[in-house]
Amino acid sequence: MRLTYQKQVRIIKRKQKGLSSRLIAKQFGLSTRRIEQVWQYFVAKGDYLPLKTPGRRKYRKEIKGLNDKILTLQKKYHWGASYIAKYLRDKDGIAIGNCYVHDILLRNNLATSNLKKQKRRAPWIRYEREHSLSLVHLDWHFNSALNKWVCSVLDDASRNILVGGEYDQALQEHSIAMLEESYEKFKHIKPIEQVLTDHGSQFFANKQNEDNDAISGFQEYCINKRIKHILCKYKHPQTNGKYEKWNHTYELNRKYFSTFEEFRIWYNNRPHGSLNFMTPEHAFYVKLQDVILGGFLKWAEKI
Repeated sequence: MRLTYQKQVRIIKRKQKGLSSRLIAKQFGLSTRRIEQVWQYFVAKGDYLPLKTPGRRKYRKEIKGLNDKILTLQKKYHWGASYIAKYLRDKDGIAIGNCYVHDILLRNNLATSNLKKQKRRAPWIRYEREHSLSLVHLDWHFNSALNKWVCSVLDDASRNILVGGEYDQALQEHSIAMLEESYEKFKHIKPIEQVLTDHGSQFFANKQNEDNDAISGFQEYCINKRIKHILCKYKHPQTNGKYEKWNHTYELNRKYFSTFEEFRIWYNNRPHGSLNFMTPEHAFYVKLQDVILGGFLKWAEKI
């Protein structure tokens, strides 16, 4: 049984009452020698025996150039502590914790403390399609810094931004044009099968007619192209979570680029933690390999 300061108080009181060390040791589950150490120290110095913290002392083997490597990764990819630490563990084999990286970023004014993230989270489950172009996401987001509306077509399986742009107004015509551009750009590989959006007027006919069968221009386009239109739940942004995360990345990093296209290219060629640090563009074609191979075999059979 481990000795504590509270137990020392009780041991001293019993020794002062004349109880033997052997009896006290049996009562507390300690050795007689340990009881004598506590008593002798108290008699000599009038204080309780200092106790050491159990377990081995914490230490970290300093790795040369580690701080510079962490700062370089943050500057190049604008990652937070969790992504940087995961990258160093997976790619470089460096045993390092998120908190250690976060402390370095804090000392260099590259991170801020967030109380909401300083607690245990529920287990994370990843939901994603197996193949690229099987599902794409669309949504509109207002950037107050640029005073522009931004929308893009995000592939679910790879997080690759197929097309996108910044506009003065969030219009249905822009939504259709972006989906059309994405469809035509990749239809020779595989047509887009499904699209996920919210109930915004750019995508969905919220005002119904008497027969309750009104459809928007966007919905009509999807029907003509045989693209299944999936709607998010009302007031449930988690359904479109991949796009919400992209919005967050856009808000944090758009200021570093002069045009949207420059930002899109940077994002698509930036290692992504949810893709085991493949870039979205690389993952896009990796997750099309089965589709491309299947198309090739069908073509070969016709020869």
